[in-house]
Amino acid sequence: MSLALNSLLEERCTRLRGRLAEFRRIMRAVLIQDMRSRFGSSHIGYLIAIAWPLSHMGVLTMAYLLRASIAPIGDSPTVFVGTGVVPYILCFYPARLLAMSIQQNRQLLNIPVIQPIHLIFSRCILETLNAVIVLALFIFVVSLFDVDILPPDTAEASKAIGAAVFLGIGLGFFNVVMCALVGPYFLVFFFLVMVGLYLISGAYLPPNAIPANLREYMAYNPLTQLIEWLRSAYYVNYDSELINKSLIYWIGGISLVLGLVGERFLRGKFFS
Repeated sequence: MSLALNSLLEERCTRLRGRLAEFRRIMRAVLIQDMRSRFGSSHIGYLIAIAWPLSHMGVLTMAYLLRASIAPIGDSPTVFVGTGVVPYILCFYPARLLAMSIQQNRQLLNIPVIQPIHLIFSRCILETLNAVIVLALFIFVVSLFDVDILPPDTAEASKAIGAAVFLGIGLGFFNVVMCALVGPYFLVFFFLVMVGLYLISGAYLPPNAIPANLREYMAYNPLTQLIEWLRSAYYVNYDSELINKSLIYWIGGISLVLGLVGERFLRGKFFS
């Protein structure tokens, strides 16, 4: 009896290892093709893709620094605005680019072994790596101007950055399904919503400078939660009543689940 169970268990493990190996090979091929279709065969295309969100960060930061020379919190206006810009960019770009993963690689679906989930996961891996590179370059560039950009609480700042990327990925999975249902015009709606949430997130003005009745509505803004979370890692004794970490995880998690379920039931729409 035990020999039969061991044989059955070994057979299932072998089958599982085979499927994982096949999935890994498919993901590697799709990831390489995704990079080539987006960035071309040279490294210049990839550098441009990295420079785009990095320049976006720089423009938003410089726009604030040209307008204000004194930070509402702390001694450095660059650190203050940077802690507001970074979560927005690291959430917005993965969510937007993940939504276009099917549209930009639809020709790969003609290969029988490739499914839409492969395209989505490969783009997810790529955008996560891009977010890490963009953040590292932003810190490097700001440090060149003698700005102490590293936070006192590195662990908490890392959690906030990770939560921003997670929220962006979760929204990206959801956007993939919505683009399949509504069409690519859904990205225009998503862009307008994200810009609106950013403008009222407290990136340029701390929540304690906003009337109490408006702060109640800001508490439901996930970008506000990300910004306040990151700033709590930079400023000692920064105790914001708006920080609600569970809201970020709930929105990101629910969006991710809806995206995965929607991909399963709407898979036929991705081929049309």
